[in-house]
Amino acid sequence: MTIGEFDRIKYRRDLWPPALNRLLSERTSDIDCLISAVIVCLQDGYLITLSVSHIIADASGAATLLQQWASLAAQHHLRSKVSISSLVPQAAIDFDHPAFWSRLTAYPPDTHPYVDYIEAQNFGSLDDIQSKLATYYKTGTLDNEKNLSMRVLHVSTVNIAKIAEQYNIDPEYRPLHGVQILYALLWQRYVLAALAASPTKPAGNAPIFLNLLHNTRSLVSCPNYVGNGVSTAYISLTIDSIATIPVLELAHKIKPFVNSITPGAAVHMAKAISDPNSMFTLKAVYVCSLAASHMTISNASRMPFYDIDFGLGTPLAVLWGTRPTEGMSSWLPHKDGIDINFGLNNAVYAILKKDRILGEFIDFLN
Repeated sequence: MTIGEFDRIKYRRDLWPPALNRLLSERTSDIDCLISAVIVCLQDGYLITLSVSHIIADASGAATLLQQWASLAAQHHLRSKVSISSLVPQAAIDFDHPAFWSRLTAYPPDTHPYVDYIEAQNFGSLDDIQSKLATYYKTGTLDNEKNLSMRVLHVSTVNIAKIAEQYNIDPEYRPLHGVQILYALLWQRYVLAALAASPTKPAGNAPIFLNLLHNTRSLVSCPNYVGNGVSTAYISLTIDSIATIPVLELAHKIKPFVNSITPGAAVHMAKAISDPNSMFTLKAVYVCSLAASHMTISNASRMPFYDIDFGLGTPLAVLWGTRPTEGMSSWLPHKDGIDINFGLNNAVYAILKKDRILGEFIDFLN
């Protein structure tokens, strides 16, 4: 297979050669395998994949690890020709846990209403959660994944600017960046699509949550740290209010949370994710959730993935390899804008593709 052939099917994993899918199959446990890498030799290039457990790294940590790995490989290439063996790290990669924990443990943990609400509404006892996750790790699927696919939504740089121009028209509000407005626009349209596709109609005063995931690099101040520091911010509205609120007003409600990381929240989430036992409960929140209209945004679109060079040149494409989780969107950089990898129910996706408002700004790639 050539790079050009792979490029044409990169967003359609169902069209990948079976042998390639087997090589890149996901690990079945976040505990048993913390890091795995696969290097596939194509006819005219390489496909380099990295799989990292959330116990030890978030997107920022994964980017740091890739940068260190690429730097070591590039130095090796100065002394020898490029080969599979030359891509294997020739020296140790720095893990600096003590500096991270000594900084964070000085703060008290916060409470998380979204986690409390979801657990109370959907999961029952802890035994039920662990039973669901045991099935998930054994089979790789859950009941609510049967009609679920990972969809890729592309927003170009021009369309990000167009969003800002079109919605920053109310003199009562300060202008926002197009990406900040896109948070609100996509959340609102997704909720409406999820409700339209749902066979049951919740009450108008039922809470709807937007969950924003952040890395805690700004709290850590360790440039070489490869570790997990994830903080969350939960924005709650009711079904009735999100259906009628203007997009710019909604964007301003979200704005205070976009770049904020409370130290307590960082401690709570980082410790919980780093504890394999607590990992089960948190996995249940994101993987086993029955509340499809809730949405999570993990924005890694400013991570330097397109600057990483193994001595072969910068990458032609960066892909997200995780299996879909309903309502979970992972935002990655693209050479022209942002790729949003979104776990969507097939019925919800069909509604979003016909959404004229989203269609002005978003290309649906698969």
